[in-house]
Amino acid sequence: MDKRRVLPVAGGYNFRDIGGYTAADGRKIKWGKAFRTANMASLSSEDLGYLTQRQVDTIIDFRTPVEVKNDPDRVPNHAIDLNIPAMDFDRTESTADYSQLSREYQQKDSGYLSMINNYEHLISDEYSNRAYHEFFKLLLKEKQTIVFHCTAGKDRTGVASMLLMDLLEISEAQIKHDYLITDRLSTEIVDGKIDHMKQEGASSAEIDNIHSLWTVNIDYLQRSIDTVKRLSGDPITYLHDYLQLKNEDIEALRAKYLFHEKIN
Repeated sequence: MDKRRVLPVAGGYNFRDIGGYTAADGRKIKWGKAFRTANMASLSSEDLGYLTQRQVDTIIDFRTPVEVKNDPDRVPNHAIDLNIPAMDFDRTESTADYSQLSREYQQKDSGYLSMINNYEHLISDEYSNRAYHEFFKLLLKEKQTIVFHCTAGKDRTGVASMLLMDLLEISEAQIKHDYLITDRLSTEIVDGKIDHMKQEGASSAEIDNIHSLWTVNIDYLQRSIDTVKRLSGDPITYLHDYLQLKNEDIEALRAKYLFHEKIN
């Protein structure tokens, strides 16, 4: 993995740069312009100073108002923090406690099936469409560096990243590669939660289901990709039809976020 990919943010996790991926025309996504992450509630003063140095000035928070209230972001001085919920409630169960989840997810594969449904919902639901429309409108504004996130930085954030990369004509293989990095960066946190469940006497079915909720699976992202194709045939038509982006919006975003890499 490129050493520029993961940011040294001690109080957060899954905090990374989406730069460096190669578009269809050979240009690459600029480094240091757009970061994706999990929640920002536990960032240290040192973390905030680092993000200030990286010229972060806009935070887009895809969480629900309840999630925001329970764990408000810590953001750099002078940065604006905008809450644009990508779901009407936290369908990903990212903030539910173990006892609640164990009651809800006892049937085999119920966690997996719930996540598959969530990833379709994030593409097809009007509520999510409005949020991602606002996301792109904010990306169009002249800012230095933007951070977008949800609670775990994998589902609502993962679909936002997919849609942005679609717009920039990044290949499906690269989009999937970036999506799966979450597993590498979240292993310690997920393992800790699973160990706690085992200590509480969770059944193997409960553990399997809740593990499905807390991790990424390429099947989940594939459902979003397939839903885009089902609804519109291709990503750019989807961006036009469902997120109301114009050709000039798409070209402006490509000009802003892509560059020709100089080869020495």
